[in-house]
Amino acid sequence: MSGTKPKIGNIIGVRRLVFRDAPRKTLVVTLGKPRRMKGHQDWECPFRIKGAGVARLEFGYGVDALQALTTALEGIRAMLDEIGKPLAWSGVLPDHTGFPRNIPIGAGPELSSRLERLVDRQLNRHVRQLERRHKKRLSKAGASTARTRRD
Repeated sequence: MSGTKPKIGNIIGVRRLVFRDAPRKTLVVTLGKPRRMKGHQDWECPFRIKGAGVARLEFGYGVDALQALTTALEGIRAMLDEIGKPLAWSGVLPDHTGFPRNIPIGAGPELSSRLERLVDRQLNRHVRQLERRHKKRLSKAGASTARTRRD
C-alpha cells in the first residue's frame, strides 16, 4: 500500500457482542461493503473488531463480491475464536456470536458433500427430537385441559 491507512468504507452491518463472563465488556463487529481491490480484478470486504483491548481492521478476499463477503464473515468468526473467551450476541443469543462456521469448499467436492450430509443428518435428528418434545408437551397440555373441563 502507498502509506495510506486502509479504511472500512461503507458499512453494511454492525453487531455488538458481550463477554459472557463480563456482560458489561463488549466487542463491536463492523462489516464493510465489498469492493474491488485497487489495481486488481479481485474483491475485498473489510471488517473491524473493536473493544476490550482489541482493535483490528482485516479483509476477506474473493474473485467476486460474494466470495469476499463470505470470507470476511469466516474471518470474523476465526478472529472471535482467537480471542479465546466466550462471547454472546447481545440481547439475541445468550451462548453464540451469530457468526457460524462455514463448510469449506477448498478441499474438494467430496469432502464438502460429506460434511454437508453430516450437518444435515445431525440437524434433522435435532429437529425430530424437538418435534417429539413439542408433541409430548401438547398431549400433556391437552390432557390437563380435558381434565379441567370435566371437573
